[in-house]
Amino acid sequence: MKYQQGDIIEVYFMLPDYKYKVHPAIIVSNEELNEKENFYYIVLVSSKIHFPEYSYRLTDEMTTNKFTKESYVKCQVMYYEKERGVIRKLGKVRQPYLDEIIEKIITSIF
Repeated sequence: MKYQQGDIIEVYFMLPDYKYKVHPAIIVSNEELNEKENFYYIVLVSSKIHFPEYSYRLTDEMTTNKFTKESYVKCQVMYYEKERGVIRKLGKVRQPYLDEIIEKIITSIF
């Protein structure tokens, strides 16, 4: 597949009010699963921090791109997206921080 674990992509993300809005998201599923399932598991990135206990703050040194606003990974808001739903790639999360995000997702959800 075209995208990989750790890529920051832009997608139409369904929000809790069932409306869709373009948001950045991070692919958290690994390449083997992406190929088998033919979609990506993603987590929302937002400038809002409604539930700080489930959020992970992203800073510029953690990624290969720069965000225009303070940004948070919403570790409890996961979705899946097919490759055709990806608008574009924005950058990538650097490896040590991706590991921390995945660990935060696990502790937030499970």
